[in-house]
Amino acid sequence: MVCLVRLRRIILSSPLICAAASCANAGEIGDAVKSLAGAATIRERISLKDLGLTQPVVLGSTDARREIYLPVPANVSLAEPSLVINGHYLRADGGRTTYTLALDGNVVAARSPADDAGDANIRIGVDGAPRPSGFVRLGLAWSSVTGRFLCDDERSIGNVLQISPDSYFDYGYDPSGVKDIAGAWSALPRKVLLLIAADTLENASYDAAWRLGVALERAGKAVEIVALPKPGSEVDVTGLDIPAPLAAVPAFAALAKGGKITLSSDAEVGALLLLNAPQVRAHIAVADPALAAGLKAALDAVAGELAKADPAAAGVLDALSTRNDTLLQPAGPKAVEIRTMAGRPVIAVAPDAAAAASNLFDSLWRRTALASRLVLNTVGKPEIGADSVALGAIDQAAGNLDVVARGDWTTTFDMGAGLFAGKVPSTMDIEVAAAPGATATSPVASVFINDYLLGAKRLAADGKPERISVAVPSYTLLPRNTVRVQFQRQPASDNCREVPQAFPAAVLPGSRIWLKSAPAAQDFSGMVSQLSGDSVVMVPQAWQAIATRTLPAVIHVADAAGVSPARADFSASATNASLTPQKPFLAFDVAVAGAAEAVKVAGDRVSIADKKGNIFYDVSGLDRIAVLQAVTDMKQPGISYRTIGQGPQFDAPFRFARGDIAVLGQEGILASTSSSGVPLYLNEDGSQGASNEPFTWSKLLDPDFWAHNLSWLITVIIIAAFLLLLLLAQRARKRAGSDQA
Repeated sequence: MVCLVRLRRIILSSPLICAAASCANAGEIGDAVKSLAGAATIRERISLKDLGLTQPVVLGSTDARREIYLPVPANVSLAEPSLVINGHYLRADGGRTTYTLALDGNVVAARSPADDAGDANIRIGVDGAPRPSGFVRLGLAWSSVTGRFLCDDERSIGNVLQISPDSYFDYGYDPSGVKDIAGAWSALPRKVLLLIAADTLENASYDAAWRLGVALERAGKAVEIVALPKPGSEVDVTGLDIPAPLAAVPAFAALAKGGKITLSSDAEVGALLLLNAPQVRAHIAVADPALAAGLKAALDAVAGELAKADPAAAGVLDALSTRNDTLLQPAGPKAVEIRTMAGRPVIAVAPDAAAAASNLFDSLWRRTALASRLVLNTVGKPEIGADSVALGAIDQAAGNLDVVARGDWTTTFDMGAGLFAGKVPSTMDIEVAAAPGATATSPVASVFINDYLLGAKRLAADGKPERISVAVPSYTLLPRNTVRVQFQRQPASDNCREVPQAFPAAVLPGSRIWLKSAPAAQDFSGMVSQLSGDSVVMVPQAWQAIATRTLPAVIHVADAAGVSPARADFSASATNASLTPQKPFLAFDVAVAGAAEAVKVAGDRVSIADKKGNIFYDVSGLDRIAVLQAVTDMKQPGISYRTIGQGPQFDAPFRFARGDIAVLGQEGILASTSSSGVPLYLNEDGSQGASNEPFTWSKLLDPDFWAHNLSWLITVIIIAAFLLLLLLAQRARKRAGSDQA
């Protein structure tokens, strides 16, 4: 027996058996690499906060409803989708309360709480069928009945349902189901990762990155710039799941330490790529040769370490590096393609295709991208120089809706992409129609732009077209504008003799925006129309060496200023010499020749002067802010951006306020004023300056003077004609008297 045990120990310790064990371990390494390199189900989680609903959704009153559209990949089956609603209800007024949850129009859950307060949490599975529209429609409804008798007052304020912004929709999908660019776009989450080759970029790649960033911001996405890590980069690998067989490979062993580490080799970057680490994920990439070279170097380095442990594992990576559908190959000239990175679909854009791609990703052409590779020779809109634009044709918004008490029709347009170059809205003719309701009270239609009420009208409600003409003051305009037509009806008559019921209303296709030539820019709002056409974006060449820090500033400010990513030129200045722009400009830390600098920056000191040279702000010790100035005293107007300290890192998009001087911080606009003395808002008639501005003869040559004083002119003509008639009548009487004499 002792001899048998000794013999077993000798066999197990022999070199042959050790080699076999090593081969078994090597086989496990190869299997682990194959598993990592293969396609896997992608899991996504979309919260209401990710959709921009940062405050609770509140449903009150007797009947309240809300629909929320949850984006998903179009025409792709969903794997194990589920919806989690976190909410809270109050029943201070008692009565019968009910809330329901509907998906794609079908009620899937209902609750009828009886306590005074409590949680309204629901977790429910969702049908995984493909959605051609690219959305799952979530419907929330709340009903509260507090009256016990007919015609009791049902207006309660204590029965409320609140849905938390942390409510989320979780789903997975097979990345192989995303077969075209339109499908990949529909799969984008609200926070989009834009991948660049490194923190230092070539001119063309930097130019492409800011154009794509602005296009994404205009589409309602939040952009995060991600640079491919390199040796020396600090990354946080906490929670990174590393298969056990790979822990013996040096690159993976370095990542297994956890916490924040400094990458020491290209092999560790390659290990991050194989593990699909968050630091190397992307949704859109500037697919230049530098990015392809960086990815290939990383995978070659980790393949070398894997080859020592298992030649089969290196073979898997060799096969991966020769595939044409990965980012290891740069995108072709003027091409937009679907590529893969760690098994995930990525929209790869060639640097010279970024300008056209910004138009391709616009709502007009986006759905036409039904291919995995497109060559963008030209993508734009017809330039016919018309004086008006059909309102419904801007984004094909449907105009019909059923209204019980209130209904809103909305559409949006960009100053650059939605209108013609050099034109701004002057008036809007909104044609509406409404069916008769159950009550005698006429419905009211109100017209808003960017939440400014422009006009309203009590409708005849006979089903025939009616027109509402409103002027569009310049102070209401933004780079991206939202037009809203609100219908309001009286849902029931006195003594509740009529049951509330929806009746149709519509915004008709004849509704139009009338355009006029853009006026001379006086402040930030006037710059929007100037920069939305042909313009130039200027940055110092040093900004290209810190791309992840400077690109967010260029993207957010260009978006706020209305710069067209498809039409603007780009210039990177290598010297500190002043530049003379030949087009309306947006200059970042670049001196502009001939510009009157109201803002002067020296280190951490900022001084701001008015038009007369009097300094009204002089402060030192500032940091993490920037100062914007609207330059209007040149042949080519523009905006100058000056960084103080490290400059701000913007959290979210912002919009310019009135004035020609603005201070920016992390939250956006911190302060805004006018250095020229012109009031920040226009007069009621739309004119600039004070209403008692003295008359000058030169105003007779200004068309705006006659437009703003047309009513007075007509009144004067009528009075003059009346006096002339009186004079002629008096002369006629005198002549008749003399004839009789």
